[in-house]
Amino acid sequence: MGQSFRSPAKVARRLKMLPEVRRHVRNWPSFLWNYALGFVPDKPYRFRNGAKLKIGRGVDHVPVIEIFFRKDYGDMPSDAVIVDLGASVGVFSVYAAATARNVRLYAYEPMPASFALVQENVRLNGKTGAITAVNNAVGGEAGERELFVGGTDFFFPTLIGPDGNRQADRITVHCTTLEEILRANRLERIDLLKMDIEGAEYEFLYKAPAECFEKVREIRMEYHDLDEGERNLASLKAFLTRHGFAVTKEWANTPTNGNLWVRRAA
Repeated sequence: MGQSFRSPAKVARRLKMLPEVRRHVRNWPSFLWNYALGFVPDKPYRFRNGAKLKIGRGVDHVPVIEIFFRKDYGDMPSDAVIVDLGASVGVFSVYAAATARNVRLYAYEPMPASFALVQENVRLNGKTGAITAVNNAVGGEAGERELFVGGTDFFFPTLIGPDGNRQADRITVHCTTLEEILRANRLERIDLLKMDIEGAEYEFLYKAPAECFEKVREIRMEYHDLDEGERNLASLKAFLTRHGFAVTKEWANTPTNGNLWVRRAA
């Protein structure tokens, strides 16, 4: 992490999270120190709900805060099939498996280093029977794709390349689709589809066959307003409404991104 990240004002702001950190993390001094300064702990974090988690980068504290502290994806349904798209190091999947009963999870993550941590965190929590980890990106087309891992406007790796002539670091990954996820895992239903795929949500949803949505009960996702055409919140809600979903919750985190929950009528 750079010096600007560790400016006194930013560090002081992170330290104000002490009450929340203590509420959720057993080894909270380690979490607070590493989060405030952007360091990576030597040992896993241990949460009060029983979960354990290793991270690989300072930025990996962000999904922990979103999922464990703020509950951006809400409480988890029990007796459910849950698909985690954009699993990062497995934060959401570990949280879901630790807080819900009898769940079956499928975690998709394209970055090799993050995927290795997904696998390690699954083993660390004794959830190899509950969580299936898949080293794939997700988008509108299956096959080999370029994943941009730096030089974009996104915080985490993305299938969406940079605008203009900017250079971006990239790797080649395998990409799958909603149709393939259902077929490959022999899923007759998805009770909860969690999505945090850094702008690829539009191609992933818009290019999926209509019959796929009949198998999805609920979607909780992060959205990104990318343009004034069809890649924005208003167009996304209209699309999902046409496919039988109703908006149950939405909020903005910044002027260009936020969270959206939709559910199919019973």
